[in-house]
Amino acid sequence: MTISDWLLDPSGLTPHGFCLSWLPGLIWLHAGSDAVIGLSYFSIPLTLAWFVRRRNDLAYRWVGHLFVAFILACGLTHVLSIMTLWVPAYGAEGVVKAVTALLSVATAAMLWPVVPRVLALPTPGQLSRLNVELTRTIQEQERTAALLRESEARVLAANSELERRVAARTAELSAANAQLTEVLAERAAALEALANSEAEYRASFEAAAVGKVQVNPETGRLLRVNNAFARMLGYAPADLAGQVDWRALLWAEDRAAEGVEFARLMSGEANDYVRELRFRRRDGSPVWGRVSATLVRKASARLPPLLLAVVEDIDTMHKTALALKESETRLRLAAEGAKLGVWEMDLARGLCWVDRRTAAMTGGTLPAETWFSLDGPEYAAWADWIHPDDREERAGGLRLLQMGAAELVQMQYRVRRADGGLDSPGDAPGDAGEHRAPWIWLSHRSAIVARDPVTWTPTRATGVLIDVTERAEAEAALRVAKADLEQVVVERTAALKQRDLLLREVYHRVKNNLQVIDGLVMMQSLQLSDPEARQALMGLRSRVYALGLVHQQLMTSPDLETFDIAPFLEELASNILQSGAEVGITLDLDLCPLIVNLDFAIPLGLLVTELITNSLKHAFPNGTGTITLSMRRRDEGGVLLVVADDGDGGAHLMESGAAKNGAAEGRTGGYRRGLGGAIVKGLVAQLDGTIAMRFDTGTRADIILPTPVAAP
Repeated sequence: MTISDWLLDPSGLTPHGFCLSWLPGLIWLHAGSDAVIGLSYFSIPLTLAWFVRRRNDLAYRWVGHLFVAFILACGLTHVLSIMTLWVPAYGAEGVVKAVTALLSVATAAMLWPVVPRVLALPTPGQLSRLNVELTRTIQEQERTAALLRESEARVLAANSELERRVAARTAELSAANAQLTEVLAERAAALEALANSEAEYRASFEAAAVGKVQVNPETGRLLRVNNAFARMLGYAPADLAGQVDWRALLWAEDRAAEGVEFARLMSGEANDYVRELRFRRRDGSPVWGRVSATLVRKASARLPPLLLAVVEDIDTMHKTALALKESETRLRLAAEGAKLGVWEMDLARGLCWVDRRTAAMTGGTLPAETWFSLDGPEYAAWADWIHPDDREERAGGLRLLQMGAAELVQMQYRVRRADGGLDSPGDAPGDAGEHRAPWIWLSHRSAIVARDPVTWTPTRATGVLIDVTERAEAEAALRVAKADLEQVVVERTAALKQRDLLLREVYHRVKNNLQVIDGLVMMQSLQLSDPEARQALMGLRSRVYALGLVHQQLMTSPDLETFDIAPFLEELASNILQSGAEVGITLDLDLCPLIVNLDFAIPLGLLVTELITNSLKHAFPNGTGTITLSMRRRDEGGVLLVVADDGDGGAHLMESGAAKNGAAEGRTGGYRRGLGGAIVKGLVAQLDGTIAMRFDTGTRADIILPTPVAAP
């Protein structure tokens, strides 16, 4: 039920008129009476409100307001009584009555304490007597005020003369005080400016990111140092200021040169002093610094001069410059060893620079190791050396680079040989004849290395030229060989169609032969008494069974070339477990579908056989445990194959021979020495995969293999 329903139409209730049997006389009697009472109740509070509003001097005005609210609420209850005759709005009537009850209780509760205070108010007769006494008092005060005015007139006359004399003296004192105030203000401003300047200098000196020092040039003693300079040398400021000589902090080999420049500064021959020196740190190691110093001479001859120096830590920059120089040397040697030609363009100035090898590749048309104009005759002559069919492609690539449309440009084009090559006009690499072709192939690689920070247009580019003539000739020979090979493929395709007819029979015969071999090995193992020999033959049986199972899967596949390896691995693992496992050893399989071919299936089947066989041989001395075999595709590509057991935590070795010798490699992916380990490593390498071994809780082999070509 909603609030509106509860207030205006409660469920199951009837109007009040129903209780009166809807007799018109009774209904209109109640309605008329309530209407007259309600109008009267509304008239009375309106009259009270008008009266209280007009009499602002009334005490306890809030009593009138309470009566107004209470009487209005009473009138509203009678209005709702009329309404409930026809509408069962008993909820609204009850709310109004509750409000009326609250107002009546509040009015009654607040009225009783006020009654004593209202009774204490004076009556009109008392107010009249008080008014008479007040009038008499006012008349006496007026007579007294007249006497006071006469006395004040006499005092004012005397006071005027006194004020005239005081004003004259005050004017004299004000003039003297104004002069004194002006002098004091100027002095205070000068002192404040001096204090601010000193505070700013002190803050700048202490918080500077570079080192700052003050030195007495006559004694060489440090007077003041900031944190940056002390930190640069590994000291605290208190360890240097007033304690250490400036020259004692310099590297021994730099002191002599520093003394000469310092003498020029002291003599006035130089106005400033800028040098890069090595300082000695507290631990004895050198650090490079750039010193910018000036000499401050005091106006008074009694005060000594002061040397102000800024010391910038350039040790990292100096070492970086040396490393850059070494790197450039190594790069130049590498380029010469790799037979690379290096060139550089200053696009902002329209200049180009090439090294000696590039100049040789261009037949000497471009000067080596000197800047020349891109609009000059040298560059135009070099363009003429390019094969006519390749000029437009090369020019387009350079335009992309110069416009900034491409950060990296790679292309190949032909250039005339310096010795001319063949006399014939042939231009294809590998032409027949005793002479070489007249063109060489160059591989061009260039990139933008600097841009204007405002317009973002390229300002500098660099690149390399590589003589790839031999590779181009080899590619031409490969194209000829490819055409021949394609013809051979066409011929072989016809032969392969016939092969498919015979391949199913071959798979069947191979499978049968492997079963015969498996039976012979089984019979031989039953005649052996040596456990190790029998175990070796059983391992051989597992490998033979894996090979036979591969051929069986291929024989039943639709295309005789590929099949889903998941059922194959499930059948293979179950067979190995049934052949040589204890009753308490179980198998946990989680294999994803994966289509493979024969070249992938055989080594993978042998690999799983070896790993499961090793777990059965060594992991479960108590005859209970679980072998897990899972395979899934990796999100980053490839296939993850996991073969794991919950055996003795890696205490067993992959080969019993290794166990006897105690030989074991690290447990981060290595193999144990022995035939089984060699087979596993060989099979993983054959599959182009990687293997990682873990021996924390049992033995776990994580093998990552590339996705088979046959897999979709």
